[in-house]
Amino acid sequence: EWSKIWHVIGDHFNKVGCSPNEEVAVFAVDSLRQLAMKFLEKGELPNFRFQKDFLRPFEHIMKNNRNNVIRDMVVRCIAQMVNSQARNIRSGWNNIFSVFHIAAADQDQAIVELAFQTTASIFDQYFAVIGDSFQDAVKCLSEFACNAAFPDTSMEAIRFIRRCANHVADNPDKFAGDDNNQEAIWVKGWFPVLFELSCIINRCKLDVRTRALTVMFEIMKTHGNSYKVSLVEGPLQHRIQNIRPHEDGRSDP
Repeated sequence: EWSKIWHVIGDHFNKVGCSPNEEVAVFAVDSLRQLAMKFLEKGELPNFRFQKDFLRPFEHIMKNNRNNVIRDMVVRCIAQMVNSQARNIRSGWNNIFSVFHIAAADQDQAIVELAFQTTASIFDQYFAVIGDSFQDAVKCLSEFACNAAFPDTSMEAIRFIRRCANHVADNPDKFAGDDNNQEAIWVKGWFPVLFELSCIINRCKLDVRTRALTVMFEIMKTHGNSYKVSLVEGPLQHRIQNIRPHEDGRSDP
């Protein structure tokens, strides 16, 4: 019932939150924040996905409103939710990492720094509760690493991706599922880590690319026995082969 109602309300927030009138957009985002906080306080039952519905307008506004005041406000709203309601967030983690993924590519220092600080706090304090959003989290870190305007953040993001690899190695059961599917550990755990590192290597400047390459090879050397070599064949193998010519840095963009 609520989903049907929210379909109408959410679409209204999408439109009003992207209004060219800044005051209107601010009012819309603040109203959305208040509603979202009330919903988060109630938590979410297993197998329900209502959090994804009522947090989706934040994604839409962040993606389509280029006003830095509004974008900063959206990031601050999401940061507040993480800081105060992280234990109640379930399906909403996908939306949260999506908002921060968009913020990670921004050129406004305040937006990028707050988004990354909040992302870092998730890894430091709430990593165990992000559940099925692990792939979204790694993808978000990759986007931070690829923002050439903030090299320190790039290096820190790569460090967190390395921690993600350690998390997969230390907690394979979380990725294997109840049926102990060993292939799922690769698909849900190792593949996102190695794939996003390969994206960084192919997109970034020499210093960041070199660091990502070093981390990738360290992960393969340390944890290569954790997955079958045959699973690497395919898209990831193709990307790894493509990055080999870049190792000496001669084709640095």
